[in-house]
Amino acid sequence: MLTAKFILLIAPIIYVFFLIRWIRKKEPIEKIVFKSCMFMYATGVVGYTMFPIMTNSMLIEDTRILRDGATGINIIPFATVWDIYIYSGDLDVSQAIFQVVANIIMFIPLGCLYPLCSKYKVSWKRMFLLALTLSMSIELLQLLQNILYQAAFKYVDIDDLIWNVSGGMIGYALFRICKPLFQKLNVYHF
Repeated sequence: MLTAKFILLIAPIIYVFFLIRWIRKKEPIEKIVFKSCMFMYATGVVGYTMFPIMTNSMLIEDTRILRDGATGINIIPFATVWDIYIYSGDLDVSQAIFQVVANIIMFIPLGCLYPLCSKYKVSWKRMFLLALTLSMSIELLQLLQNILYQAAFKYVDIDDLIWNVSGGMIGYALFRICKPLFQKLNVYHF
């Protein structure tokens, strides 16, 4: 089984290549710092959402047996919130709330950092489409894992998409609020 530790071993090697490229392009130091933060953020998101990757057929079979009958897919918007409201006595409410909050928080750095790393002016529409595309990619990759394992290994949820995009837009709003400060400090030039 490939765990998130795998990405922790590979990420520094990949980062060095990016760092050398940024230095050769004579990127300003503040851009290198923002891009380094973005790289660490992206590494964390990939590690959290895509790993572990099962390579052992026995583990895949155990997962299939454990989650027998579970589809691992929710295509009904806000079903998670509805379940919290309706079945609050039956579900672990704190776990469900954590899931919602974690999905929002996970994309806030994207909304803050992407405009600082981009060489183009980032509008709210562009940020929305980026957050939507990245979140949808994560969900589709998780669905692909489920299909390959033939088990509900990862939970694919439209609510995750909604909360991730909301987090990206909250991060972008924070960026917009702080934009005058970044311009005053001369770290943002659009």
